[in-house]
Amino acid sequence: MAHMGFRRAHFSLGRLMALAIPGALVAASVAAWDGLADHTKPRRIIAMAPNSAEVVCALGACERIVGVSKFCVFPAELKERPLIGGLYDPDLEKIISLRPDLLITRGRNESLERVCEQMKVPIYHDETDTLAGIEKCVRELGKMLDRDDAAEKLVGDFRSRLDAIRARTRNKTKPRVMLTVSRQPDRLANILTTGRGTFLDEMIDIAGGVNVFGDIDMIYPEVSAEAIIAKQPQVIIELIPEVKLTDELESRMREQWRRLGSIPAVTDDRVYFLTDDNGLIPSPRYVEFVEKVSRLLHSEGDR
Repeated sequence: MAHMGFRRAHFSLGRLMALAIPGALVAASVAAWDGLADHTKPRRIIAMAPNSAEVVCALGACERIVGVSKFCVFPAELKERPLIGGLYDPDLEKIISLRPDLLITRGRNESLERVCEQMKVPIYHDETDTLAGIEKCVRELGKMLDRDDAAEKLVGDFRSRLDAIRARTRNKTKPRVMLTVSRQPDRLANILTTGRGTFLDEMIDIAGGVNVFGDIDMIYPEVSAEAIIAKQPQVIIELIPEVKLTDELESRMREQWRRLGSIPAVTDDRVYFLTDDNGLIPSPRYVEFVEKVSRLLHSEGDR
């Protein structure tokens, strides 16, 4: 259990760092891609950001991806691509050997940027901090890959499905929702949730809930058990995409919540453990996760 606890915290934090660094922190890249037509359309792409890797594939250009990070899990064919490390531990020799003509990343790594600058390889910074950012990413990659029509269709489908969820929940009572994106699995400690303005915060709202920590400006604040008790959430959703959820583990995690005392989500048996691999990946596929959470919040589906 201790070993699994380490992996749990490490994986979730690593994924959040890869997915949710504010775009302002990466805007000054020394090798930024400007998306203009005078660039040759990329044919050998290294995708370090899982959400934009999904976008490339959704645009019909998956065959152009020649290397991926360990967080790129969908579609399944990406699992056959060479692994090039992550943002904080890139395999620079492997990256050079793959001869990329575009690198897609999330956040900053100076050594990686120096290598790309020397190789004259442009970098596209994925900035899908919000649901609107997903649409922006789709359009920008669509332009780069000469897939503008496919991009517009993808954005249209994404937006229409989100609008349909909004319409279904507009007149329903919105439960107070607590979301965890990382914590110690053996106890309620080091709990990270979502604050205001993230794609996760937007997801809760569209799905028909109210984020109990949506009044916090920090994107992923750490909150105490006492703060959770004070907020009295009616629904608790734990995002654990990398965990194999056995009956025994689920029972242990439920018991941890019961020890907090009287919380509506606990007394009403509305604590959900979601292992969906797209729970923390803001790509066009994320709308499927929003639909699932909406069904949970409004008792229209199974856990």
